[in-house]
Amino acid sequence: MIGAKELGTWFIYQFFFVIGVPASIVMIIRNAPILLLFCFIIVVFNMLFCFGFGKLLRFNLEDIIVASNANIGGPTTAAGMAIAQGWNALVGSCMLVGTLGYVIGTWLGIIVGSILGG
Repeated sequence: MIGAKELGTWFIYQFFFVIGVPASIVMIIRNAPILLLFCFIIVVFNMLFCFGFGKLLRFNLEDIIVASNANIGGPTTAAGMAIAQGWNALVGSCMLVGTLGYVIGTWLGIIVGSILGG
């Protein structure tokens, strides 16, 4: 279908806009600095893990970047970044990997919550 990619990209950017409009970095720093630090630590360890093992296993840099983005931001942000960089071949795989991460993370969260909660 002619224009489907452009329309899909436009909707992804609209999603980012709607999610980002109410965000306030000043409010986050003022009200939840420990949460910001925790997120920073998680992102740094994710990047070290992805880039370290990705280079050790000789993956392409683009694959490593998209995998790291899908881990942290989910499938939509990874797809948006892949589209913006022109890595069109990686869009489908980052959507699949990001969604698989949601599935695994949800079940692990339920299991850990059940163990810790009672």
